Amino acid sequence: MGEPILRPKTGSDLVWLSAVSRYLLDAGLAKQTFIDQWVHSMGSDTSTAISNLLLLTGNYMRPGAGSYPLRGHNNVQGVSDMGAVPDRVSGYQSIADPEVHTRFEKRWNATFPTTRGLDNHEMVDAILDGKLKAMYLYGEEMSLVDANANLVGDAFSKLSFFVVQDIFFSDTCRYADVVLPAAPSLEKEGTFTNTERRIQRLYEVFEPLSGTMPDWKIIQEVANCLGADWKYRHPSEIMAEIASLTPLFAGVTYERLEGYKTLQWPVHPDGTDEPLLFTEKFNFPDGKARFYPVGWLEPHEQVDDEFDLLLNNGRLLEHFHEGNMTYKVNGIKSKTPDVWIEVSHQLAAERKIADGRLVELISRHGKVRLRALVTDRVQGHQLYMPMNSSERAVNRLTGSHTDYATHTPAYKETAVKMRLLEKVEESPLPRINHRFGTPTPQRGVEVERKWKRPDYRMPGTNAPTKNP
Repeated sequence: MGEPILRPKTGSDLVWLSAVSRYLLDAGLAKQTFIDQWVHSMGSDTSTAISNLLLLTGNYMRPGAGSYPLRGHNNVQGVSDMGAVPDRVSGYQSIADPEVHTRFEKRWNATFPTTRGLDNHEMVDAILDGKLKAMYLYGEEMSLVDANANLVGDAFSKLSFFVVQDIFFSDTCRYADVVLPAAPSLEKEGTFTNTERRIQRLYEVFEPLSGTMPDWKIIQEVANCLGADWKYRHPSEIMAEIASLTPLFAGVTYERLEGYKTLQWPVHPDGTDEPLLFTEKFNFPDGKARFYPVGWLEPHEQVDDEFDLLLNNGRLLEHFHEGNMTYKVNGIKSKTPDVWIEVSHQLAAERKIADGRLVELISRHGKVRLRALVTDRVQGHQLYMPMNSSERAVNRLTGSHTDYATHTPAYKETAVKMRLLEKVEESPLPRINHRFGTPTPQRGVEVERKWKRPDYRMPGTNAPTKNP
């Protein structure tokens, strides 16, 4: 028999993570020496529960331990690092810190904001409330990616002035008064920062297409039209300013990133970085981490007699997010030309659903029509819908509920009902898709072989080692 498979119910992550922690404590399996030395006993909550579990087992302060959030887009880490949050500037410096005020006002020769801004969900609410009249949006497909897409579209249509800056004419561009054409990553210089805090320099491979410019140039021209008098000539000059204002990036320069070298923040003024965090203490006055007890909150949406199916959603191997870019690649599109709804064999038998059956999913917020795919990847009355569609976007179904602490949308908490339509088509999954292939058996990624190489250096150490 194979290993048992854990299939948590949607919305129960906090429960089972806490249960594992409780079991470790009750069974005497917690790393008590680590707790005694480094902890005081006192996603959002799910992320906190994961951290509690890592503290219990001593999985911090050493190579190969800790946790990484799986980001939704490339460079989400870098965008957050640069202050794209309502109450922070670069390096997560608080706008409420007087020292930060002084430093930025002196450098910028301008008044520093002291009030918290709005996140994207709060902006949508503010538009509908008549408080926000104009928006400048770049690099984000908000009309499809944000939850409750119908409401987001309604809000955008009410804006008095809407500027969208993107590399393609996205669905969001349909609502714009002005569209500014930007350049993609291979047509500009800059940096990406991945989830392990690793800053990587990018180089211009192709010249930008005629009529397009890198984002920083577009923003500079707009700013100068408003009287800013910015004179940046290269992203390296912008990075130098960031480093001068941000202790977390004090030693980051384009010269130190030359030749595909990387740095992991925090980067000290002399250029040394920290591949491994919390080697000597945690970021608290006494140097010790905290357990943080969390309580379980029921999902915002529950199934009932009418909306009797639970809709899960997420990514698809072949496409990136909603498919704005990947649908333009014929080879990828031929393998997954459209979106579908995955139903279990149990549900298919109960409701006489076959591959290709056209169905209508109806939630408390909207509805979409798409074809069914019967699969063993879902169980019971749970459905799975990939997000790779603009015509039948899953966020036409999701609600506006968000996490109380982070305002992350409750994408996974959507109850729907299914209406079978008469039309029956061919399967939405072409036979050339990899799911119909026979994979070559392999043992998977054999990372141990890399660790045994004499030249391998475990992150956070200086000397090569054979025994990490």
